Amino acid sequence: QLYKVNELAVSFYENNLHAVSASAACDYLLNRGIKLQTIKEFHLGLAAGGWDNLINFLRSKNIALSLMEAAGLILTKEAGGYYDRFRNRIIFPVFDIHSRVLGFGARVMDNSLPKYINSPETPLYTKGRNLFGFNLARDFIRDCDCAVIVEGYLDFMMPYQEGIKNIAASQGTALTLEQIKLLKRYTHNVVMVYDGDTAGEIATLRSLDILIDEGMNPKIAPLPKDKDPDVIVRHEGASSL
Repeated sequence: QLYKVNELAVSFYENNLHAVSASAACDYLLNRGIKLQTIKEFHLGLAAGGWDNLINFLRSKNIALSLMEAAGLILTKEAGGYYDRFRNRIIFPVFDIHSRVLGFGARVMDNSLPKYINSPETPLYTKGRNLFGFNLARDFIRDCDCAVIVEGYLDFMMPYQEGIKNIAASQGTALTLEQIKLLKRYTHNVVMVYDGDTAGEIATLRSLDILIDEGMNPKIAPLPKDKDPDVIVRHEGASSL
């Protein structure tokens, strides 16, 4: 039932992004270098403004509020009732290895904070258990016998779009034991390409300890200060990564 709710939410967000009224959101993605084909391949969407757009859509599909809440898509109001968790954000669906929708990441289109919010932990979604993009990249990782690991959604999408297919994203954190065990099924060779800031360096070092303990062969590709894979590939091309 939760997979069905998530699939319906993906279709709702996707339709929003391709509506005439969403031109600003489409322009934002295109200006970030994300091509229309990539937008469609990753099923990117838009959570528009308003407090109950998704709730009303899912209700029209006979989805109970309790299921929406269990999927992490809505929040309770203090005064009673519910409202949509994601509003005024680009939506990044997170798929498992079988391409089933587990949860969502959501990014603002301006400089407001927090930049990203994610689905809470649900019966389907645990942030540190899956790798973003792995459903598309796993065969390339096996064929290359190497995985490039980045942090965020756009850090994955821009290199992948430009031809670096053996790549996956840890979704903003150091690699977890569960993520490494998933990688081990396809390769023992990992190249860490985290952001060139203090947080990225700390996350890389934390990941290295677990990678080595698990018998992996890790390498680090350090980036210039305050640069990330998204920015480098967008401005300098995939060969610069």
